[in-house]
Amino acid sequence: MKRWKKPLLVVLALAPAVVLLGSMALMVRSEMAFDEATCPYEERELRRVTDGVEVREDARVCEEGVEEHRWVLLRRGQEPRPIALRRLEQSLYEDYRWTAELDDGLVRIEIHNPGQDVRVFNEPPPDAGWE
Repeated sequence: MKRWKKPLLVVLALAPAVVLLGSMALMVRSEMAFDEATCPYEERELRRVTDGVEVREDARVCEEGVEEHRWVLLRRGQEPRPIALRRLEQSLYEDYRWTAELDDGLVRIEIHNPGQDVRVFNEPPPDAGWE
């Protein structure tokens, strides 16, 4: 084997591992930035769905250009439960809208971000093992 072929083969063999480790490092860094202990949510809006049922929207920006929103279900007599979460480029939250309504007694949230498909999140039924 010629002298230049062996180093080239080593580089080509190691390239996938380097790409994999690099992407894992970026994911870990991003997840650490969005740790709730160091970057808590702020309440944005509270909407009443029906008597005793509300949905609270929280938001935070922990990394420049990236905004995360969560929608928390508040049922009287129950612990608050997040039922929707979106982390998107900040510009996609400029003209977004969301709705919360009851569908067969369970909350259904629709989130409309410009340039994105509508996202639908449904409250899991009581027999789903959520509680």
